[in-house]
Amino acid sequence: MEIILKQIDEYNNRLQKDILNIVQDQSIPLTEKNRLMEPIADQKKILIYTKESLLKIKNKKYEAKCSMSEVNNK
Repeated sequence: MEIILKQIDEYNNRLQKDILNIVQDQSIPLTEKNRLMEPIADQKKILIYTKESLLKIKNKKYEAKCSMSEVNNK
């Protein structure tokens, strides 16, 4: 899982650089900058959500028990 988390961080850094390049390019009108950055921002949101979810899985304590037995005992 560490490899996946590292790759997410690396890709997230590349997206951040792309955003900075768009922002710094003064030849691009503001509305066009917004249009160009929107898909990058969406990708960043998904990466952040994915990383958070993976970290929850990584830190979760799993127990060797059958969840069906809990249902039958209720």
